Amino acid sequence: MHPDLILFRTAKGEEIAHSHGHEISANHRRALLVVDGKTSVANLAKKVFWVSDVTSVLEELYALGLIHDDVSTIHGQVSQSGGAGLLLKVQLAGIAKELLGTNAERIIKKIEDSDGTPTALEETLLGCKKLIKLTISDELADTFLRRGLKAIGK
Repeated sequence: MHPDLILFRTAKGEEIAHSHGHEISANHRRALLVVDGKTSVANLAKKVFWVSDVTSVLEELYALGLIHDDVSTIHGQVSQSGGAGLLLKVQLAGIAKELLGTNAERIIKKIEDSDGTPTALEETLLGCKKLIKLTISDELADTFLRRGLKAIGK
């Protein structure tokens, strides 16, 4: 598993993470709970000292379909306040990276700090548009807003 890979929970992973069942071991559950869609595998391995062999556990969770690295492959429905909001943020961050390249850092930070609801993300997108317009270009700002709104279903 590549150390720079960012992982997030699938719908099935969200369900298991928030259940009190025994579908996975305690070690696996602890690792699943820290997967947040923001932290790289290398940083998870550093900060999750209470999980034995973090990388192997993450690979097993990946193989079980509980975590993933490609937001476009997730088709399950999860609650808006939980995984779906995080998935939307990951999509929006990907759009920002694609359009803005090295200038995406401030936009991604605004997206990460936003609440995961579509309404809050829409407000964030409008703020990001203003920032892009002021610092980069009107055309990129309009493209970012259009694609961002489409991603959140607005």
